[in-house]
Amino acid sequence: MGQFGSRDQSLGESVLEEVIESIKNETIQNVIIMCGAGISTSAGIPDFRSPSTGLYFKLRKYNLPFPEAIFEASYFKQNPAPFYHLVRELFPEELTPTDTHRFFTLLHEKRILKRIYTQNIDALEHIAGVPEEKIIEAHGTFHRNHCVKCRKDYSLDWLKNQLFGDRETGQKFDGGDPDYVPKCESCGGVVRPDIVFFGEALPDKLWRNIKNDFSACDLLIVLGTSLTVQPFANLVGEVAKGVPRLFINRTKPGKAGLLGSLMGLGADIDFKRSKDQLLLQDCDETVHQIVEKLSWESDFAAIPKNSMKL
Repeated sequence: MGQFGSRDQSLGESVLEEVIESIKNETIQNVIIMCGAGISTSAGIPDFRSPSTGLYFKLRKYNLPFPEAIFEASYFKQNPAPFYHLVRELFPEELTPTDTHRFFTLLHEKRILKRIYTQNIDALEHIAGVPEEKIIEAHGTFHRNHCVKCRKDYSLDWLKNQLFGDRETGQKFDGGDPDYVPKCESCGGVVRPDIVFFGEALPDKLWRNIKNDFSACDLLIVLGTSLTVQPFANLVGEVAKGVPRLFINRTKPGKAGLLGSLMGLGADIDFKRSKDQLLLQDCDETVHQIVEKLSWESDFAAIPKNSMKL
């Protein structure tokens, strides 16, 4: 197994080793996770918000006025069919949390997880077994859905059956219609996931918890995000300057690049505090190494490998 920081490690191993010892000594009690699409790619989940994944190339066949329209609230209200067509095409046959998601569950079971702030909408944190109150979905989620007319709530399992059919009964709701859109069982209105479309406000739950969560944080772990999307990226600055911050991702933080700047995705993020450490590695590989350093292997192995068939 590779050593930490074999690709890039700006400040040496001292910060990580200090974190490991602090967890062992139980002086770290309030871990905050910030995560993005990079923790879900090994589960086969596409980054719905990024133009860099080839996703926009797939959108050409939907005759959209412009590619981003499929993710805009105003266009969804006008024509939700392309959005659901894309969801059926891109989601894998099975939603299976990665080892990184299972690591989050382990932190919860160790009673040191304060909160997860995620950019992802795939609901894998829920499927992995993390309690809902521990998760804040900055960009919304497929875990909850609602009717746009009467506001009736629907579960991910209900939406899954609507879009992919019921595996137990073999029932197909779309009848082979590629333009099928899930409709409310009460009023017939369109049902939509509780994700944040472009042009919509971020969830109130996010703003309500930031101050208390980050003031209590004694370890921040950032995984699978390059921290280019605002205002999410700025959350890394909410923790006190003496709090360790581990950054685990394949690329360096805060590099929005030319395309990101043109799209308003944000500016570069400074990740150079004395208690910062960059671990430019695969997320699943790195959490395995952290688990090993903490001697948590048996506890990690006991975390159920949950999944949801689509």
